[in-house]
Amino acid sequence: MYRTFWKRLLDILLSCAGLIVCAVPMAIIAFAVKIDSKGPVLFRQERLGKNQDKFKVLKFRTMWDHAYEIGGIAHRSDDPRITRVGAFLRRTSLDELPQIINIIKGEMSIIGPRPILDWEFEPYRKYPRYQLRYQVLPGMFCTVDIKYRAASTRTLQFEMDADYVENITFMNDFKIFFGIIGTVLSGKNVYQEEKDRKNR
Repeated sequence: MYRTFWKRLLDILLSCAGLIVCAVPMAIIAFAVKIDSKGPVLFRQERLGKNQDKFKVLKFRTMWDHAYEIGGIAHRSDDPRITRVGAFLRRTSLDELPQIINIIKGEMSIIGPRPILDWEFEPYRKYPRYQLRYQVLPGMFCTVDIKYRAASTRTLQFEMDADYVENITFMNDFKIFFGIIGTVLSGKNVYQEEKDRKNR
């Protein structure tokens, strides 16, 4: 029952409450993004959702306008395309707050596999186990965020996603949510380079 009904109900209730509580902080962030650099406040990008259906994920813009089209994903903290406000938003994960709207619309869940670009999954399509991540709604947070965040490899991420889908319970979601708070507060592993430095 939790997986098929209560999880979605909690997503709706908590995200609506979160939107009310975060309305003023989100307005402040939007203002900061706008005055820090030219371009839209929100960054919209097509990602793969449940059943690999495509949807537009929402984030506060953290790079110069059209920066992704020029250089792709930012893997380093010193990427010159990242704005001053954007660096702070990425480190604190506050850039993810607009995804509350994706959750209310039924495109995402609070906890679930992180939505990725279609080409990022292309090399893994032949693995049935990794297809499990698309049996559920993608999440604002996932199990890999507890420890690794962006420093994880795709293989590790997809393995953890499959484990999550096979063991969806209220207690697991509860533990993941509060486990992620500590990781976000530490500000660690926002970029791939941070893992590379540790391995030297």
